[in-house]
Amino acid sequence: MMKDDWRNNLLPPPEGLEDRPDGFISVAILAFIILGPLIYFGPQLGALEAWLVDVYRIVDSWVAPVRDFVLG
Repeated sequence: MMKDDWRNNLLPPPEGLEDRPDGFISVAILAFIILGPLIYFGPQLGALEAWLVDVYRIVDSWVAPVRDFVLG
């Protein structure tokens, strides 16, 4: 019985451990910070993405002749 007692008597936690948040809490807070605005501003972000794609296509149409001339 005494031989198995050491398994139950673990060392105390290191100093200052109580001040640090649990790993799951940190991940949950980070997910909320990232996903919250994405959910709330979803339609506006879709419009912004469409606008950026349009700008990319316009710039690409301007650069295409120069690119074809330079790269052959």
